[in-house]
Amino acid sequence: MGTGGPLIACGIFRNELESVLSDENSFPIHWLDAALHADAERMKMALDQAIEMLQAQSANRVRFLLGNGCHPDIGKIATDCGSCLPPVKNCIQAIIGPHRIRQLEANRTMVITPGWITAWPEIMRGLGWDEVDVRIHLGRYDRLVLLDTGVATVSDEAILAFYDLVQVPIEIEPADLAYFNHLVHQLLNDPC
Repeated sequence: MGTGGPLIACGIFRNELESVLSDENSFPIHWLDAALHADAERMKMALDQAIEMLQAQSANRVRFLLGNGCHPDIGKIATDCGSCLPPVKNCIQAIIGPHRIRQLEANRTMVITPGWITAWPEIMRGLGWDEVDVRIHLGRYDRLVLLDTGVATVSDEAILAFYDLVQVPIEIEPADLAYFNHLVHQLLNDPC
């Protein structure tokens, strides 16, 4: 894999990405704050700034490790700078794949990662939500599945605090990074 063009990636899976990259990888990564998903205008501005900055730093094409559902115009944004997106809707699909996510999301289940628990306060601020809003919006789920990939730990206290916030049972599901590893290496070796 080696060096290549710069990468714009969602900070939600910083730990997972760092775990699948080897020491020989040498390219700039611009991490987007996961809370930007709550505000399409702010996310577009952050993407435009990141693209401009990375294009000024490198002659190589900017690559994206974002889902094609992360912003309404993300496909056009990627195309306009000569790039493309991985064939996934969001970061959860990027980690475990579309097939596995469909299995887990059956029966009114929402799938999250430790990164989402960490980012949730900022997401709430971005959406202008309080605890009642969170419970209204997440109350449609019968359970939350927290993926445990073994690379990002979240304390029992943080899980309990998140449960206290959302009031939806949380189950921990082991998950490996095989799909994510393949997706990342495919992106880095042949971005389009």
